[in-house]
Amino acid sequence: MKILTDKFKRKTLSAGLLSILAVVAVFAVACGGTETVIQTVVVKEQVPGETVIQTVVVEKEVQVAGETVVQTVVVEKEVQVAGETVIQTVVVEREVEVAGQTVVQTVVVEKEVPVEVVVVEEVEVVKEVEKEVEVVVTATPEGMMEEAMMEAIDIPDSKSTPGHVIFADVGSALGSISGNGGSLPDAPLQGDRWGAGEHLFTPGAADWDEPMLADTWTLAEDLSSVTINIRQGVQFHNGWGELKAEDIAWVINRTNPAINPESIAASAANFTALFGDVPVEAIDDYTISAQFNNFDVRWASNFLNQEASGGLTSMATSKRAFDENGRDWLKDNFIGTGPFSVTDFKSGTSVTLEKVDYDHWRKNAGIDSFKVLAVPEEFTRVALLQNGESDVSFIDPKDLARMKKAGFLEVGAGAGIQEGVMFPGNLWETTNAITGEAIDFPSHGVFVRPIQWVGNPHQPEDGDNPPGIDDMEQARLVRQALARSVDRAAIVEHVLGGVGNPVHVTYFSTFNPNWDSQYEYPYDVDAANKMLDDAGYPAGDNGVRFEMPLFVGPELGGGEGPAGEIGDAIAGFWTDVGINVKVLKYAYGVFRPGLVSRSTVVPMLTSCDDGQEAYPFDWPKGLVQTTLTRGGFSCGFESPDILEWYNAARNEPDREERIKINKEYLAYMHNWALFPGYVTVPQAYYANPNYIAEWPMHIGGSYNSPENIVLK
Repeated sequence: MKILTDKFKRKTLSAGLLSILAVVAVFAVACGGTETVIQTVVVKEQVPGETVIQTVVVEKEVQVAGETVVQTVVVEKEVQVAGETVIQTVVVEREVEVAGQTVVQTVVVEKEVPVEVVVVEEVEVVKEVEKEVEVVVTATPEGMMEEAMMEAIDIPDSKSTPGHVIFADVGSALGSISGNGGSLPDAPLQGDRWGAGEHLFTPGAADWDEPMLADTWTLAEDLSSVTINIRQGVQFHNGWGELKAEDIAWVINRTNPAINPESIAASAANFTALFGDVPVEAIDDYTISAQFNNFDVRWASNFLNQEASGGLTSMATSKRAFDENGRDWLKDNFIGTGPFSVTDFKSGTSVTLEKVDYDHWRKNAGIDSFKVLAVPEEFTRVALLQNGESDVSFIDPKDLARMKKAGFLEVGAGAGIQEGVMFPGNLWETTNAITGEAIDFPSHGVFVRPIQWVGNPHQPEDGDNPPGIDDMEQARLVRQALARSVDRAAIVEHVLGGVGNPVHVTYFSTFNPNWDSQYEYPYDVDAANKMLDDAGYPAGDNGVRFEMPLFVGPELGGGEGPAGEIGDAIAGFWTDVGINVKVLKYAYGVFRPGLVSRSTVVPMLTSCDDGQEAYPFDWPKGLVQTTLTRGGFSCGFESPDILEWYNAARNEPDREERIKINKEYLAYMHNWALFPGYVTVPQAYYANPNYIAEWPMHIGGSYNSPENIVLK
């Protein structure tokens, strides 16, 4: 026998004045076994007397006819707030396999839950009444019953109105709306992902630089500039007229921090590196001219592309709409050129898009509307798909195999996101590559005191180095130990459900033909411990060598999604070698300013722009690891060696030569362990095959092209 104790929490928002915490205990008897489940439901800002419908999904193991099965229970309950007693009605419907037959059981439970009411400044606050209950079940092979449950499920009919598709995405996927919104280029809504926005270029079947809003272009022989002719006849949404060259030029310039210091667009400093402070010009109604500050062979395949690194935008937006209505208006009104137009969005909650009511220049959408819901909880996203409430859901890696086995349709962009840990604070360049000015490091905050994972080349003897090694080697040993003390295969198996892959040096896929296995970090706890000892950080009496934070970046749902679980797993392995790790899962918007100002020293779990499994091996590497992006985003570390390799690769027209350059960069990154990789996580989504026939996408880091959805 084994004892399982579970507490399931569900957060629901409603309008009102009171903050209420209600506890629901559900008692049920199933054929051949018993179980008791405790559920904690959180209702925020509830008006007294208001009735709220809450849905809670619970998975539990139950002993039935000699076998243990996993049951998924959907609980809908009305919570009536009336003074000091909460009456809750719980209806449980479930399918139980009994002697080869499926039986649907309905259990109705009414329970009075006494609550304590406290008056504070004339506002009622109801305190939480909570109780732990143990669930006793028979031990079974791990995972067997969960798989059996998924095999037995009947895929539901969609509850969507015909022609309309509902997508349940991880909560942070709508984070770009929250507080920003609209189509303002320095706070862009990711309308391109949803079919509402378009760029100059897009990935194609064979190449990454297929023209989209660009029609033709001419690249100067000396690679100093480019002239791009804009496609004619493209219309903005909501009657804002035809797209013109001045709209594209305005978007790029306003996104570029070197021209618009207010720009906070993702990876906007890439434009600073590419164009510097020279504005892109509209030389007539349909032609723009751009002078390169630092030419990069990816100018069309990445920088001005729909799948640009880190979400960098050249997405077409109406300058006239901005001029006439202002910034605040654009926060609530998305003006794009795609097959869908945004008709409604609620910050951090949902976005609704509808097919444009005219023949689109590129493609008429195959569906009438596309609605994206922010659903942070994985079990809720799965449940919505299983009961037909959503037509497509983002699925955590650990659940991918069973969703596929259950018969749901897998859709995706065919790429994975690499999760590595970058080590900010290692600022080794002495001259700003943009301005040529010397960097005043003596007064820089990151070098005020020694940091175990930060090497200081400006003062290599800082007083805490063991004999025979300087501060650079001391920090390198620490980072090498952190790279070698994590069992990547175990994270893939236990956190990702066996569907991911190990990564060793971020930005490089181990499946690429150019990969060399000598650059792997073997899982070796003994070697890691020795490196930490050699670095001068012995374990204390409590087994702890030093403390270290780890911030979970925004990819893969951030702290709410799979990235949070990966961060916890990495921290667990580091704890085993004596590092006391605090995993930080707060909002990325709070963390990001430290990357822009180059003032943070907190390691970060991230893909840092180019950590995409699909990116070619020969693409120039390390732009955001140099001073070329000062004034904007970076990986938090800067190296003159990386700057040299990046500059060589970006100017090199020959692919084989770029591969040679990047192999040198790879060897350097492996040795200094500035950005060790850990796992690649598939970007996979599952759809209801009873409703969706197919959803073709172009390659990329996330889902895209909902206009391609074909319904049955």
